[in-house]
Amino acid sequence: MSEHEWEFVRKNSKGEAIFRKDTNETLEFVENYLQENNIKYGISEAASMLWIKNQEDREYVYYWTTGRWSRRRPTYKVHYHSNGIDDFVTRFLNKFVEQNKKERENAVTEASK
Repeated sequence: MSEHEWEFVRKNSKGEAIFRKDTNETLEFVENYLQENNIKYGISEAASMLWIKNQEDREYVYYWTTGRWSRRRPTYKVHYHSNGIDDFVTRFLNKFVEQNKKERENAVTEASK
């Protein structure tokens, strides 16, 4: 994986600096990675974006050009950054799956008492 550098892009309406970091990964590379790892996804080429499902079928929005991602919602106020598709999948995609599973099991156990 190559080194990623943050670049100044512009200033927003508040005068704050906006920076961008490209992943230098192609859509083909990202698709191959997801297919090799049996990860479900959909593509919006016009937006340079994928919808990626984790092991619980929760969807995430992932921009392959910059590594930005967010949980899929009607509006996106917060985005996070990864260094590429491998970084996103290994560090973030399924991070809370086991914890969520245990919490659901505990809730069912408590409700059945």
